[in-house]
Amino acid sequence: MSRRKREGKPYTLVKEELPVLERAVRTSEYDELLDEFIKGELRTARVEYPDKSMKALMAALRSRIKKRNLTVKVALRKGNLYLTKA
Repeated sequence: MSRRKREGKPYTLVKEELPVLERAVRTSEYDELLDEFIKGELRTARVEYPDKSMKALMAALRSRIKKRNLTVKVALRKGNLYLTKA
């Protein structure tokens, strides 16, 4: 025999409005780095970021720069990553 009652349903529908979802502001771990570079006086800077591959870091920075419409260029030269104000 089934544990459910034959005449009743195992669920209940309750009338309720869908709550409004408050969206959190999305930031990246690279936003602080980019903000510091933009506000700083340096025109070109080499980025040192331990435990990150330079290619992955370059891709992430380019993605954040594009998303934020920043005037910063990223270059990889001889294994070093550079930021340049455009």
